[in-house]
Amino acid sequence: MNRRALILNELGLNPQWIRHAVLQTLNTQVTAAPAELSPIEVVAPAHLTEASQAAQTKPVVLQQERKSNKAAAAHRLLQQNREAADPNNKTLSSEEIRHIDARSQRIAGLSWEELRVEIAGCTACPRSQQRQQAVFATGAIEAKLLIVSDAPSKVEEQHNLAIFGPSQRMLNQMLVSLGEEQLQNSLITNAVKCHGSRNPNTEEIKACAPLLQRQIALLKPTAILAIGQFAAESVLNTSAPIRELRQLNQQCQNIPTIVTYHPSYLQRNVHDKAKTWQDLLRLKKIFQ
Repeated sequence: MNRRALILNELGLNPQWIRHAVLQTLNTQVTAAPAELSPIEVVAPAHLTEASQAAQTKPVVLQQERKSNKAAAAHRLLQQNREAADPNNKTLSSEEIRHIDARSQRIAGLSWEELRVEIAGCTACPRSQQRQQAVFATGAIEAKLLIVSDAPSKVEEQHNLAIFGPSQRMLNQMLVSLGEEQLQNSLITNAVKCHGSRNPNTEEIKACAPLLQRQIALLKPTAILAIGQFAAESVLNTSAPIRELRQLNQQCQNIPTIVTYHPSYLQRNVHDKAKTWQDLLRLKKIFQ
């Protein structure tokens, strides 16, 4: 076992970046449902003809199919676990629904400064009890490109920046590829405004959604770039995975919206940089 494999094993990860606990569950599911396996997985007996054996000489294609199926199954399993742990699954009362609607309507009429105050004092979800400060946005409020990131990290919260560090440097490189003008003419905000000890759940994303939608309405950008799963979920109101959303023509408030991977993800999964480049080319066409 090489050094990289040892490190991955110590972290509880396999080379596909799926936790062993999840991987074991997936393998159990595959074993329990053999009917879903491709027939070319069956090993041919020694007495089969050469033609039959030749039909089973496609291990590379089979491995790719199994990796794709396993990744999709991992997304479904993680989504199920997230939904099971999400307190928002409860049925809302009529009073709770009226309160949510009234809050959304009030936020929809705020100015930039009023919205800044609203975000700074927001207590709509449990993250408000964990934060040091809510992150409003980074950049110019006259920008033509709105970039929506996931929830801020601890370091980003401390610096009061929507994105910071290696992820910020990679994002700047991505924007430079669009042209120097887009680097200077962009506003970066977060789908969830407060840092937390874990990934945001559906309740927290929905609590921040009116704030983000008001930012979009006030800015009126030419295009929106959603980077990350939670950003895409908030902007487009869907839990579909990025691999599906990034290939579709999306809109938010009638504004062209491009979905792609978060820079922090790309730092761990270099092979997906080519896909992000394709997404950036689609974004560049909007500005031409």
